[in-house]
Amino acid sequence: MDFNGFLHKRWTIIALILIICLGIGLRTVDYHWQYLRNIDSYTFYRWMDEIVINSGKLPSYDSLTYAPVGGYRGIEIFPFQHLGAYSYMFVRMFFSNMQLWQWLIWYTPILASLAAIPMYFIGKILYDRKAGVMAAFFIVFEISNISRSLGGDPDNDAMVILMPLIVMAAFIYTYKYIEKVKAFTPKFFLYSAVVGVLLGLWGGTWAGYWYLVWLIFGFLLLKLIIGIVKTRGLRLFTKEHKHLICAYIIFFIFLGLTVVPYFGWVKLTAAVTGPIDFQSIKSEEGIEHPNVYVSVAELQQSGGIKEIIERTSAIGGPWILLSPFFLMIYALLYLAYSSIIYILHKRGKQHFDTVLLLLVWFIGPLTATVISVRFSILFSAPMAIGSGIILSKLLNMAYHKEKFEE
Repeated sequence: MDFNGFLHKRWTIIALILIICLGIGLRTVDYHWQYLRNIDSYTFYRWMDEIVINSGKLPSYDSLTYAPVGGYRGIEIFPFQHLGAYSYMFVRMFFSNMQLWQWLIWYTPILASLAAIPMYFIGKILYDRKAGVMAAFFIVFEISNISRSLGGDPDNDAMVILMPLIVMAAFIYTYKYIEKVKAFTPKFFLYSAVVGVLLGLWGGTWAGYWYLVWLIFGFLLLKLIIGIVKTRGLRLFTKEHKHLICAYIIFFIFLGLTVVPYFGWVKLTAAVTGPIDFQSIKSEEGIEHPNVYVSVAELQQSGGIKEIIERTSAIGGPWILLSPFFLMIYALLYLAYSSIIYILHKRGKQHFDTVLLLLVWFIGPLTATVISVRFSILFSAPMAIGSGIILSKLLNMAYHKEKFEE
């Protein structure tokens, strides 16, 4: 194979490696201090240090919380802390003089930059390889993601960027497999179980994990409504999509099996009540002590749509129309138009599922971001996917003479 043939076949791998390396470099290039960035960093550092000292186990009792008596941590998964400690113990096998705090300078930049991998597969499955590479680029270099995953700041935000993308990549792959095979094969059960377990691990990563559960359920609900209208009956829709419905049942069974042993039923019910509880996150009604969330800067309202667009865009003025937010809007319009043309004239490509999923993924985080600045981190994924899709479409039109509706 000549060099040009190698590049043509492996260019996506090369592009992803470059994106990951540049993402790590950008987050660590100016870090030259002999300490971590903030108080939260040292809280996570202390927990990871306890895991390292105790041969991979986090003590159940924390003597430095609920001063002066301390308190129990509870039976939880703590994936961010365990992964940080285990990765350090692995790296220390090769760099014996490296201290934990030194590894934590790199830990979050690596995690956040690795988000390029699941994002690539999401873009590739939903559209094509070019869309996947560009979506990977946008997610790694999105402004709010960079600010929350800087070197020397080992905070859980890096895991909150990476983990939902892994879950969604597994879900989309499983969904496409089910729709293609429409049979109860061993892979059907394996893939469905894996999605459920990953949802459970995501539940142990962040309290707001329910938004992904609702995203996946919202996608099914839209397909259910449209399917019933199309087939003019629930019975026929159920017959045609029984495999998908069974897969969803397996998702939530394994979600329960993953979270209930660690968190009890509260975490599982939170997947349902999350949107309701989320509305009262800053409420002080019915509680004995003041609610600290009232004064947390990141939980303040972000303003309206205009403020969200400005906050998620690195450019202003008329150029804001080329920002990731607007590129996502253009992608939704293109996908919707293409789907309508296909339905009416059987011409072009079918993007119906893609537009449904992206629409749900857009509306959910947008609503959350309006309520609180903190949740803008959730909005970066649909913007990256939409931007990758519309730019890939423009490239296909320019270099491969594709028609707009294809």
